[in-house]
Amino acid sequence: MAHRKIAVIAIGGNALSDGRSTIEEQMRRAYQAAELVKDLVLRDFRIVVVHGNGPQVGLAYLRQQAGLKENLPPLDLAMCDAQTQAEIGTMLELAIINTINHEKPDFEVLTIVSQVEVRADDPAFQNPTKPVGPFYKADEVADIHRRFPDWTIIEDAGRGYRRVVPSPKPVKVFATSIIPSAFREARVVIAGGGGGIPVVRRNDHTFELVDAVIDKDRTSCLVALGIRASHFFLLTGVPHVAIHFGKPEQRSLHDVDAAAMRRHLAEGHFPPGSMGPKIEAAIEFAEKTGGTAIITDAAHIGAALDGREGTRVRR
Repeated sequence: MAHRKIAVIAIGGNALSDGRSTIEEQMRRAYQAAELVKDLVLRDFRIVVVHGNGPQVGLAYLRQQAGLKENLPPLDLAMCDAQTQAEIGTMLELAIINTINHEKPDFEVLTIVSQVEVRADDPAFQNPTKPVGPFYKADEVADIHRRFPDWTIIEDAGRGYRRVVPSPKPVKVFATSIIPSAFREARVVIAGGGGGIPVVRRNDHTFELVDAVIDKDRTSCLVALGIRASHFFLLTGVPHVAIHFGKPEQRSLHDVDAAAMRRHLAEGHFPPGSMGPKIEAAIEFAEKTGGTAIITDAAHIGAALDGREGTRVRR
């Protein structure tokens, strides 16, 4: 591909909803996300947006359970992944088009509903770690266990309690191969939403849906590698990464080589259910491409690109 300014942006589902947000609130947040995309578009980037769906898919599954009272057949978690991928993609696509069309009329954005292959024997299926749905207070947990005895509930980074589900590692993002040709018509492509709709390969090389929520940071890394992106943005809730987080010896990380970041990861500075997948994805991208992986928050994406903020991971 001749155009080499290609960015993949991984946006967390929490940036669009807390699991209880109205559609109006989610649209407002989608317009905030669109401003980030606009900044990169004006810098002449081609862009792939990969969004999360943790809060939304958990809420979608709760709606299925509520529908049982009306004898409505429920969707399983995999189909909730598909549903929320389309819903969030619709909101982001509309927000991006409306934001950029003021300056670039007839700007095109394409949303690709994407299936993602995972391995059936992935150990994540026996060890759920991916938080989904709304936060619960401590005094609500007993009632949740009573209503949903098969759920695994954990405390999520001191912010409350959430359900966790299996989060197998993605093996293949089916949409990746068509993104380069899609760039001929659309400057922004939304793909791999929610980490993708998980499928496993059968012995006859056909596929079947499986209940899980794939981490969008891992999926976005596969996309970034597949399209040979020059930049990989992993958006989070802080302007940059720190080790010894929340302790007196806390130290900010700004420019870090992949080997040093791998040591920090091995030392346990980044929990597997939150910052860990972002760090792993940043390391893999930097090592395999020589490109720049940037971890920052929404407010500092421009400053991070200019080297004034964010955590930049390079080979």
